[in-house]
Amino acid sequence: MSCFESKKYEIIPTETYRIIRNCSGCRNKSVYHSTNKIRMNANGKQIDVWLIYKCVKCKHTYNLSLYSRINRNELDKSEYDALLKSDQEIVNRYGLDRNILKKNAAMIHDGPGYFLKDTGTSSTENTIQVSNPSKIKVRHDKLIAECLKISRSQAKNLLETGALKASNISDSEVIFIY
Repeated sequence: MSCFESKKYEIIPTETYRIIRNCSGCRNKSVYHSTNKIRMNANGKQIDVWLIYKCVKCKHTYNLSLYSRINRNELDKSEYDALLKSDQEIVNRYGLDRNILKKNAAMIHDGPGYFLKDTGTSSTENTIQVSNPSKIKVRHDKLIAECLKISRSQAKNLLETGALKASNISDSEVIFIY
């Protein structure tokens, strides 16, 4: 197994989760994707904040609640400004937050798109370290296949035979040991 180089990778999402919900335009369940826009409404100092989703078929919109009737002063100034600008970083943070989706009873359609960023050589020998700060659920065989540029069946075989062992450090980091 020493033919593999010890490497470090980071999973970088390219989009947010898509959700499934009833669409009043299509009159049945449909897939919605994030428009990467935030809507805010204020009544005095009380604000409501939503992440806007759009039906992939008919373009009907849905507002996913982020904050409801909170005092504007409860938000950090930088977060408030980012919400006003629909800053991409904050859109991604909320669109990848499974707890917010769960709170809104949004059913996740599938995992978001992502790419693996090579972040250099692992400090530990005989390991492949994968950092997942957004906590996207990705199967181990898929990660190994992408890291080693092999087929998924080959990666699955490496894991099943014990030639490669997965060790979850946390829900945001996994190490493969060979």
